[in-house]
Amino acid sequence: MAAERAEWCSWTPMSNAWERDAMPNQQFFTPTELQQACALLADESLKPLAIAGGTDLMARFNRNRRRRDETLVFLGKLCLDYITEEGGKVLVGACAPLSAVAASPLVREKLPLLAKACSEMASPAVRNAATLGGNAVSNWRYADGVAALIALDATVVIASTQGERRMPMADFAAAPKKQALAGGGVVRHFAVDPMAAEEKWAWEKMRGRKGESRSIVSVSMRARMAGGRCTDLRLVIGNMAANPFVSKKAAELLVGKTPDEALIAQAAESVQTETDPASDARASAWYRQKVTAALVRRVLAQLG
Repeated sequence: MAAERAEWCSWTPMSNAWERDAMPNQQFFTPTELQQACALLADESLKPLAIAGGTDLMARFNRNRRRRDETLVFLGKLCLDYITEEGGKVLVGACAPLSAVAASPLVREKLPLLAKACSEMASPAVRNAATLGGNAVSNWRYADGVAALIALDATVVIASTQGERRMPMADFAAAPKKQALAGGGVVRHFAVDPMAAEEKWAWEKMRGRKGESRSIVSVSMRARMAGGRCTDLRLVIGNMAANPFVSKKAAELLVGKTPDEALIAQAAESVQTETDPASDARASAWYRQKVTAALVRRVLAQLG
């Protein structure tokens, strides 16, 4: 068994925690250098699949213990779990666990919106394993990390066999993953401008029940006010479309004006026209529309 593991894992020995009977017929590598990981993920003959915290991937695999041909590439030894400030940006490593992001003093001070969103995702046990990068790459409709990063206008920094490139989070979320992560792409970190003390922010989401943390709808906001007027607004609606989207109509209605109850109500109604939500097991399209209007009113009320 040890010989088999060493053969599968050509760069570092596989941990004893990864046993064949835990994942039938599954091969994987644990590279310790970023370019090694990129080279593996670029090798289509391996049918490579990246894994970090594994909370999405393992749940999907374990539903059906059939033979699988993918080769897993574990990213946990690449030291991508940093949270630091550099060049005027807050850098959050892709492999930083959600719980670490939520608890980070730097994130809580400079990016409170992201800290709030991460603190309300999944359960404590899942947050200890799940990573912000995994949330962004999986990009499920209800991925709260994606919505928060879009609201913060974050930049995704991606390493690949072709070099390093950067994409706005909104573009990364909307792009096909084969395109966004071409050349064995690995998300290194998210670069975000720190929020100024005078900026306004809000994060609200509706979930099915207290023990069910997946969003029915989420609304996040980053805004600036001056003299009682809104000078900048980035309002993001999550789980109302394939990807979270920035509301253009809310910005058109509010920027340059003093938000009052009537204007906020108008903005809440206008946001509903920007998407065509689907019905699913969590909520009907009608319910999502009503919840969105209510959450938008609640979030925009915080501009006062």
